[in-house]
Amino acid sequence: MRGRSFAAVLAALAAGALVLSGCDHPPDVDGDLTNNWSAMPEAKVPSPPDRACYQVAANVLPSVAALPTPVGCTVPHNLETIHVGTFAGPDAGRDSPPPAGDPSLRRAYEVCAGSAGAFLGDDWRTGRIGLTVVVPVLAEWDAGARWYRCDLVESGDAGVVSRTASLQGTLAGSRPAALTCFAVAQQDNVVDSMRQVDCGIPHDAEFAGVYDPPDGGYPDDANQRRSMRNAGCRGVVASFVGVPNDGNVQSRTGWIFAEVGRGSWEQGNRGIRCYIAPAKPVAGSLRAAGPGRLPIR
Repeated sequence: MRGRSFAAVLAALAAGALVLSGCDHPPDVDGDLTNNWSAMPEAKVPSPPDRACYQVAANVLPSVAALPTPVGCTVPHNLETIHVGTFAGPDAGRDSPPPAGDPSLRRAYEVCAGSAGAFLGDDWRTGRIGLTVVVPVLAEWDAGARWYRCDLVESGDAGVVSRTASLQGTLAGSRPAALTCFAVAQQDNVVDSMRQVDCGIPHDAEFAGVYDPPDGGYPDDANQRRSMRNAGCRGVVASFVGVPNDGNVQSRTGWIFAEVGRGSWEQGNRGIRCYIAPAKPVAGSLRAAGPGRLPIR
């Protein structure tokens, strides 16, 4: 919508210039139409609102370059902008928007992740939350736009959730948006689905935490990625349940890790969500359960 408005302004200015250039000089006019006139302000692409909620078509979520008109956060919406930043210095001097993996985009992600943590009450990756950093499209960048937008969505069993309240504070206090326990459907050791359930009823998995691999390029080799994630989640699970992080962990329990794709990795999020998956369903949380509840089998 902003792009069309900006184009309309430019078209109107161009049409006006053509009309003026075709006029004859009337009597007692020197023909200098800019004499003693204030210069017209430069047309600019406006920055999006710093805090706003939107109802967006599901097929374009979660990364939406052009948003519809904001709606109130107490009416149905499925996307919430929680911060709008500005590229500055060399980051703003580039000829085009920063691509995935560019240091300027990673710096923007760090700002967005920090803003999301303050807004939600905890690391966004500990909740049913997705964070996306959105930058202007090329036409907007060429027109001078230098903003970046930090957008949040909530995910549910059926996809992105339509909410009637802001996500603010949903990872604080009772943590209503937190990842907890799950009923897992799998086939041949491959997870088909994970449905969040109350931890008081028998369940197959529980969120244990986030593993952040060392900084570096995205591992292209699938076996290397699997080894990295297994080693990382083994430590996260061992810490969560209170058992030694040694070769016996896999004899006590299994675990599940959530895939992190190249796009997220290159944007700056390397966090792997780790879930403990005991040999049989359990009721109640396994946090700090210790070796007694998870003996070596």
